[in-house]
Amino acid sequence: MQPPLPPATPSFAAAATRRRTVISLTPLIDVVFILLVFFMLATSFLDWRYVTMDTPAVRAAAPPSDVPLLTLVVRRDGLRLDDAAVSEAEAIAAARAHLEQHPEVGVRLQPDGDTPLQRVMDVLDTLAGAGVEPLTLVRDPGWQDPRGSD
Repeated sequence: MQPPLPPATPSFAAAATRRRTVISLTPLIDVVFILLVFFMLATSFLDWRYVTMDTPAVRAAAPPSDVPLLTLVVRRDGLRLDDAAVSEAEAIAAARAHLEQHPEVGVRLQPDGDTPLQRVMDVLDTLAGAGVEPLTLVRDPGWQDPRGSD
């Protein structure tokens, strides 16, 4: 009689013939599409428009002192021209009349201290859309630079 065989131990050859576990990519693709849809819905599709603003040259020539400057003050409650409240249509008409007489000067737009930036940009957009150019944005004289004036 033959001696009993030792218990079968798995060999490397037997392990190589075993089927490998297949990892499905479907859940990964599902996660990618869910993230794509999330970011598409979370993104705002606004119509970004811009207003071209030229910075003054280093040695820009000052307008002649005898030419009156037209300054529109943008306030939270509306526009002011020579300390009188005006509508946007009146401001456009005044700006056009001023530019016809003095095309070299342009129109100055001065935001009041507590005016929201969106209001200033709306007025700039309205004036530029009406063909009022050149426009200059000036600083509020009551504004104080927090860095100091040293």
